[in-house]
Amino acid sequence: MKKRILLINCYIIIILFTNSCIAISQSQKQEYGSLMSAVTWSASAVIGEYGHTIPEDFNGEEFLLVVKDKIPPRSYSILASYAIKVMPKKGYYLLLVYDPKDNSLILFDYSCTTSEVDGPVFLEPGKYDLNNLQLYDKCNRQN
Repeated sequence: MKKRILLINCYIIIILFTNSCIAISQSQKQEYGSLMSAVTWSASAVIGEYGHTIPEDFNGEEFLLVVKDKIPPRSYSILASYAIKVMPKKGYYLLLVYDPKDNSLILFDYSCTTSEVDGPVFLEPGKYDLNNLQLYDKCNRQN
Protein backbone atom coordinates (compact mmCIF):
# COMPACT_ATOMS: atom_id res chain seq x y z
CA MET A 1 0.00 0.00 0.00
CA LYS A 2 2.81 2.42 0.85
CA LYS A 3 4.45 1.72 -2.51
CA ARG A 4 1.23 2.54 -4.31
CA ILE A 5 0.81 5.87 -2.45
CA LEU A 6 4.45 6.74 -3.13
CA LEU A 7 4.00 5.89 -6.82
CA ILE A 8 0.84 8.02 -7.07
CA ASN A 9 2.65 10.94 -5.39
CA CYS A 10 5.52 10.61 -7.88
CA TYR A 11 3.07 10.70 -10.80
CA ILE A 12 1.39 13.78 -9.39
CA ILE A 13 4.73 15.56 -8.98
CA ILE A 14 5.76 14.66 -12.53
CA ILE A 15 2.45 15.90 -13.95
CA LEU A 16 2.68 19.17 -12.01
CA PHE A 17 6.28 19.71 -13.10
CA THR A 18 5.45 19.00 -16.75
CA ASN A 19 2.53 21.43 -16.71
CA SER A 20 4.64 24.19 -15.15
CA CYS A 21 7.28 23.78 -17.87
CA ILE A 22 4.60 24.07 -20.56
CA ALA A 23 3.29 27.27 -18.96
CA ILE A 24 6.76 28.81 -18.91
CA SER A 25 7.27 27.87 -22.56
CA GLN A 26 3.95 29.48 -23.52
CA SER A 27 4.90 32.62 -21.60
CA GLN A 28 8.22 32.78 -23.43
CA LYS A 29 6.43 32.41 -26.76
CA GLN A 30 4.07 35.27 -25.90
CA GLU A 31 6.95 37.57 -24.96
CA TYR A 32 8.82 36.57 -28.09
CA GLY A 33 5.75 37.38 -30.19
CA SER A 34 5.63 40.82 -28.55
CA LEU A 35 9.35 41.25 -29.27
CA MET A 36 8.83 40.38 -32.95
CA SER A 37 6.00 42.94 -33.19
CA ALA A 38 8.21 45.57 -31.57
CA VAL A 39 11.00 44.85 -34.06
CA THR A 40 8.58 45.15 -36.99
CA TRP A 41 7.17 48.47 -35.74
CA SER A 42 10.68 49.72 -35.05
CA ALA A 43 11.79 49.12 -38.63
CA SER A 44 8.97 51.36 -39.84
CA ALA A 45 9.90 54.02 -37.26
CA VAL A 46 13.57 54.04 -38.28
CA ILE A 47 12.70 54.17 -41.99
CA GLY A 48 10.33 57.06 -41.19
CA GLU A 49 13.21 58.87 -39.48
CA TYR A 50 16.03 58.16 -41.95
CA GLY A 51 14.43 56.83 -45.10
CA HIS A 52 17.09 54.94 -47.02
CA THR A 53 19.96 57.00 -45.67
CA ILE A 54 20.83 55.00 -42.55
CA PRO A 55 23.93 56.60 -40.99
CA GLU A 56 27.08 54.48 -41.09
CA ASP A 57 27.50 54.91 -37.33
CA PHE A 58 23.93 53.83 -36.55
CA ASN A 59 24.03 51.46 -33.55
CA GLY A 60 21.81 49.79 -30.97
CA GLU A 61 21.71 52.79 -28.64
CA GLU A 62 20.77 55.15 -31.48
CA PHE A 63 18.17 52.65 -32.65
CA LEU A 64 16.47 52.65 -29.24
CA LEU A 65 16.55 56.46 -29.10
CA VAL A 66 14.89 56.73 -32.51
CA VAL A 67 12.10 54.26 -31.78
CA LYS A 68 11.41 55.24 -28.16
CA ASP A 69 8.52 57.63 -28.84
CA LYS A 70 7.45 56.06 -32.14
CA ILE A 71 6.30 52.63 -30.97
CA PRO A 72 3.93 51.67 -28.12
CA PRO A 73 5.57 52.03 -24.67
CA ARG A 74 5.14 48.33 -23.83
CA SER A 75 6.80 47.35 -27.10
CA TYR A 76 9.65 49.72 -26.37
CA SER A 77 10.19 48.31 -22.89
CA ILE A 78 10.24 44.74 -24.23
CA LEU A 79 12.73 45.75 -26.93
CA ALA A 80 14.92 47.65 -24.47
CA SER A 81 15.14 44.61 -22.19
CA TYR A 82 17.22 42.73 -24.77
CA ALA A 83 20.78 43.24 -25.95
CA ILE A 84 20.59 44.87 -29.38
CA LYS A 85 23.20 45.31 -32.08
CA VAL A 86 22.64 47.19 -35.34
CA MET A 87 24.79 46.74 -38.42
CA PRO A 88 24.19 49.51 -40.97
CA LYS A 89 24.20 48.49 -44.62
CA LYS A 90 23.84 50.76 -47.64
CA GLY A 91 20.32 52.14 -47.24
CA TYR A 92 19.14 49.66 -44.60
CA TYR A 93 20.36 47.84 -41.49
CA LEU A 94 20.58 44.42 -39.91
CA LEU A 95 19.16 44.24 -36.38
CA LEU A 96 20.46 41.52 -34.09
CA VAL A 97 18.66 40.77 -30.82
CA TYR A 98 20.44 38.74 -28.15
CA ASP A 99 19.22 37.04 -25.01
CA PRO A 100 20.69 39.18 -22.20
CA LYS A 101 21.19 36.10 -19.99
CA ASP A 102 23.43 34.03 -22.22
CA ASN A 103 24.16 36.43 -25.13
CA SER A 104 22.76 33.98 -27.69
CA LEU A 105 21.20 35.36 -30.86
CA ILE A 106 17.43 34.96 -30.67
CA LEU A 107 16.30 37.10 -33.60
CA PHE A 108 17.64 38.95 -36.62
CA ASP A 109 15.89 41.28 -39.01
CA TYR A 110 16.77 43.27 -42.10
CA SER A 111 15.01 46.65 -42.05
CA CYS A 112 13.75 46.53 -45.63
CA THR A 113 11.34 43.71 -44.82
CA THR A 114 8.93 45.59 -42.56
CA SER A 115 6.05 43.09 -42.67
CA GLU A 116 7.72 40.30 -40.67
CA VAL A 117 10.91 39.34 -38.87
CA ASP A 118 13.45 37.66 -41.13
CA GLY A 119 15.05 35.34 -38.59
CA PRO A 120 12.99 34.15 -35.63
CA VAL A 121 15.91 32.07 -34.33
CA PHE A 122 14.28 31.37 -30.95
CA LEU A 123 11.22 29.77 -32.57
CA GLU A 124 13.19 27.87 -35.20
CA PRO A 125 16.54 26.88 -33.70
CA GLY A 126 18.87 25.22 -36.17
CA LYS A 127 17.08 26.62 -39.22
CA TYR A 128 19.47 29.54 -39.78
CA ASP A 129 23.18 29.61 -40.50
CA LEU A 130 24.10 32.17 -37.85
CA ASN A 131 27.62 32.55 -39.25
CA ASN A 132 26.24 33.59 -42.65
CA LEU A 133 23.26 35.86 -42.03
CA GLN A 134 23.83 37.52 -45.40
CA LEU A 135 22.16 34.45 -46.91
CA TYR A 136 18.85 35.81 -45.61
CA ASP A 137 19.39 39.40 -46.75
CA LYS A 138 16.43 40.20 -49.03
CA CYS A 139 17.51 43.85 -49.18
CA ASN A 140 20.74 43.22 -51.04
CA ARG A 141 19.82 42.64 -54.68
CA GLN A 142 23.14 40.83 -55.29
CA ASN A 143 22.11 37.72 -53.28
